[in-house]
Amino acid sequence: MGDEPNFGVAGRERADIAAALWWAGADDADAEHLIAYLSSRELLLNAAVAWFKGLWGILAVTTERVLMVAAGSDEKRGFAYELPAAAVLGFAHGDKDGKYFIGQLQDYESWTKIFTSNKLPVDITDQRIFWLTRKQMSERRDQLDKADDAGVRDQFKRFMSIREAQRSGGLDEPTARDAIARIFA
Repeated sequence: MGDEPNFGVAGRERADIAAALWWAGADDADAEHLIAYLSSRELLLNAAVAWFKGLWGILAVTTERVLMVAAGSDEKRGFAYELPAAAVLGFAHGDKDGKYFIGQLQDYESWTKIFTSNKLPVDITDQRIFWLTRKQMSERRDQLDKADDAGVRDQFKRFMSIREAQRSGGLDEPTARDAIARIFA
């Protein structure tokens, strides 16, 4: 518990939040909705206006998760959707639909289409999610199962040692060729 980071109470004054929401006015209900969902243990990496689930809201990437929030309107109730970093597989550029750009958030179960009014939020979200997934994989490296390489690495090591022995004069060409053939037989 003591190793858990603490970046401070989530609020517009916190540096990461101020930087990510520089474009949002003080009375932006979606921004306030997002801030309410942020914790002191996560940094806000980016936030962009996006359309999903029938409402304009904010798509955000933090060091812990991907959030999609919308404050709602008189006609439609708002929502907050979160995807933990461990469940995120990636973010892909989709096609352009009329004047809107499409990004696709991929998790273990589905693709979620997200619409934006320009390409920049799609590009930035893609970069942040790439960073987030790489961070997750690096932190969990020792917990992951090692891939079965069917002995290829050992074969390559033996091949290189034979080549090195040949280059240094320790093996003649026919002997090296026969030894290499035995590796791959």
